[in-house]
Amino acid sequence: MKTRNVRLLVVSATSGTLLLSLLTLGPRGYAQSPSASSPAAKAASPEPPLSAPRGVTVPAIHGVELKAMINGQGPFDAIFDTGSLNMMTASLAKRLGLKLEGSGTVTAGGANVAAQGVKVKTVNIGALSMEDQTFAVADTGVGEGQDGIFVGFELLQALPIRVDFEKQQITFYDAQGFNYTGNGDAVPIQFQDGFLVAKGSVDGIPGVFGIDTGDMYSLSLYAPFVVQHDLVRQYGATIQGYAGEGWGGPDHGFYARANTLQLDKTTISRPITVLSTDSQGAEASNTIAGNIGLRVLKQFSVVFDYPHGKMYLEKNASYGNQDIFNRAGLVLDPDPDHLTIKTVIPGSPAAAAGLKENDVVTEIDGHPPTDDTLQSAFTQPVGTALHLTVSSGRSSRTVSLVLKEIL
Repeated sequence: MKTRNVRLLVVSATSGTLLLSLLTLGPRGYAQSPSASSPAAKAASPEPPLSAPRGVTVPAIHGVELKAMINGQGPFDAIFDTGSLNMMTASLAKRLGLKLEGSGTVTAGGANVAAQGVKVKTVNIGALSMEDQTFAVADTGVGEGQDGIFVGFELLQALPIRVDFEKQQITFYDAQGFNYTGNGDAVPIQFQDGFLVAKGSVDGIPGVFGIDTGDMYSLSLYAPFVVQHDLVRQYGATIQGYAGEGWGGPDHGFYARANTLQLDKTTISRPITVLSTDSQGAEASNTIAGNIGLRVLKQFSVVFDYPHGKMYLEKNASYGNQDIFNRAGLVLDPDPDHLTIKTVIPGSPAAAAGLKENDVVTEIDGHPPTDDTLQSAFTQPVGTALHLTVSSGRSSRTVSLVLKEIL
């Protein structure tokens, strides 16, 4: 075990003991994350003076997509993922000439993932500098051959972090000078079973929920919680299929709408909710009720002050907007470079147009799909005509469909 420094501008803030070391794995093969009241967390977070913090603000597409330099090389794509440890794709480790060491498993969003480790001298995100970092190297859930890194737990442990989804930027603060003065709802947070979690409730049912900026969905409820409370029947859920993919592999479940998600004093109305049917990985947790993802978090500017055990939710202009299910009736792999249809909802416009699972969408209204069109094209108003070019094997065709409310 060793200590490491996270440097903010010229301010040096020691973050305590490094909890991830692939060369000295814990009894279950991964590092245990501390609660906010643990000795390690307390050592990392002395009482802050009442002074204004100095911060580093960097652009963040969709609030979480950053650019990072590794050992002076790059920039490379990086995701600020509160459901992940420091992780790196194998292709990037090879490109950087990093030596793989050790073997074992780490937790990422609650899933156990086989990994090796690499040691990185410097990671720079704008003016934020992290030294002597250990990264897990794995490609599960990431496109083969892609270069990219994920940063989450190590940053959360060391620094208060503000994610502004409206301005698409992230600000990193020095923990020793940080004193939150905004008007956001203060929600206690801690780490549990490899998750950053907060207590809350769904339609009055209490539970502990992961807070995950790496999850593109709104709310996912895990199989034991779903079964215990008979939620498939309670919500009358009939739409079933693919529900995204992470480091632990693909997820599946029923789609429904909860009425209210409650976090402390904050209420989120009618979130689209995945009722997991998976019996392995994070979705089989008996201690975590579910996961709160980006489509809920984007209704706020979120301040993660894990060194002091709090998350602050500041409502933005998106708060209270309707959470819209894909109005074509499709569940898609979210990679715009290879936009694969994973599920076609029976009775939907997509089903009527003859679209099938594993078809690949190559154009939307005559243009290649992008992250932005994926955010907007399928949530346009009911009655909008959409023209999709799809390939199936060697053949290609263009279909037209009219959007309608699915869920």
